Amino acid sequence: MAYSAIDIAKKIVCKTDVLHGDTISNLKLQKLLYFMQGFHLAWFGTPLFGERMEAWTYGPVVPVVFQEFKRYKQRAINPERYSDSLVLSGEEQQLFDRVYSEYNRFSAVTLMNMTHSEGPWKDHGIGDEITNEELRAFFLTLSFPTGGDSQVRSRQFDEQYMQHLISLSAPSWKGVTDADAWVHELRGE
Repeated sequence: MAYSAIDIAKKIVCKTDVLHGDTISNLKLQKLLYFMQGFHLAWFGTPLFGERMEAWTYGPVVPVVFQEFKRYKQRAINPERYSDSLVLSGEEQQLFDRVYSEYNRFSAVTLMNMTHSEGPWKDHGIGDEITNEELRAFFLTLSFPTGGDSQVRSRQFDEQYMQHLISLSAPSWKGVTDADAWVHELRGE
């Protein structure tokens, strides 16, 4: 089930631990949404939220979330102004916590540089949509975050989806016809 991007953003903002010096800007929030969406697509095969993601100058952005938090400009978003009423399923919450734990430790600029150095953002012009299919294909090539004490099961490849991706890109992948071999080829293994 896809949730509202605004609700997911509020959930991220509410995890901000201001008592221990943690802050989150709109820029950092946008990058965390990108990683949350990408890993959710790779893990579950479905989007975490249904709203459009676009390539902007400073990386991937969910425009409706940007509009919601733009009043903060470059300043830290005040988590006390928001509440987290969204309840994710058990496995979704575990993945959410793992992704948050792994990527929240980086600054907004570091996260931006990460999105600029690889992945779907660099293949688009400013304002272009970054599709869920592109995100899923890219995030399937990444290792899942290991943060927290999560008991999330090991990822299983969606063989049918991988075969579909291979069929679309086989000429450029040296004739690879097996999903696992294709992923290893993407990773350079």
